[in-house]
This record gives sequence, structure tokens and C-alpha cells, in this order.
Amino acid sequence: MSLLGELSQLLGVDLTRLLEGDLTPNETVGGNMKKTKYYFCPGCGSITLCTGEAEVSCCGRRLAALAPRKAGPDEELKVEAVEDEWFVRSDCPMEKDDYIPFVALATGERVELVKQYPEWNLQLRLPRRGAGRLMWCERGELMYMLLPSARARREG
Repeated sequence: MSLLGELSQLLGVDLTRLLEGDLTPNETVGGNMKKTKYYFCPGCGSITLCTGEAEVSCCGRRLAALAPRKAGPDEELKVEAVEDEWFVRSDCPMEKDDYIPFVALATGERVELVKQYPEWNLQLRLPRRGAGRLMWCERGELMYMLLPSARARREG
């Protein structure tokens, strides 16, 4: 049993698949941060990010990657460009049973994630680093809106 992890790495096979008898090598997945998968545990509020395929569990349950949905105009967070940062806020009540647990800005090479807690007002600043996706979880659903690059804002 103690050699299974090493055997999995040596064969290039996921440990779960190895235990199931599947010796198919892992496929390499490219690492564009805009394609990051988000896993949120409704039990404890933990957030896990992954740039490839993963099986994630927390609080005794298996988590599925959240499928992002583009927010409609009335669902979007309020975003303003302030100097070299984005000022992000929301009118969400941020109560224990209804709050936004995290906000993330994903660009091509990085994800900036800010954890939020109930009874905090959602007001935060994120660096402006090119175009990106502003992501947040609301009522168990992963929402996003597109943010333009600083250059596009100056030219537009």
C-alpha cells in the first residue's frame, strides 16, 4: 500500500484509476488560468482551484467543479476602474444564509482570489492586469463577467 503513490507517479496514472485497474496514462492539460475549475464546499465554505482534471472532496462529500455562467446585467457585481485597480462591490445582503463566499479575477497567467465571510460588506480591490474574468459564487452557482484590459478601457 505504501508504494501505490510512487507507482502511480512512475506509471503516470491517477491513483484512483490505478486502484480501479485502469492503467491509461494521464492526459496533459494546458494551464490557462482562465480555464481554472472551481470547487466550493457548502459545508465549510472551503474553495479549491484546479487547472486540470481532479477529484475533490471536503467534509466527507465529493465536490463537482462548478460550471460558470455569465451573469446577466442585473446580476453583475459593480466594478469601477480606480487607478491601477478594480474596485468591486455588491449589494448582496452578505448574511449567513445568503452571501458571496469568494471573488476571483482570472487572467491568462494568474488567479487572484479573495475569500469573503458573512456579515462583511463586499468591497474589495483587485489589480488590473489585462483582460480577465471576474468570478464569484452566489447561491451555489459560479457566475462570471468579463473585464476589459486597462488599455482597452483607455482606448474605449
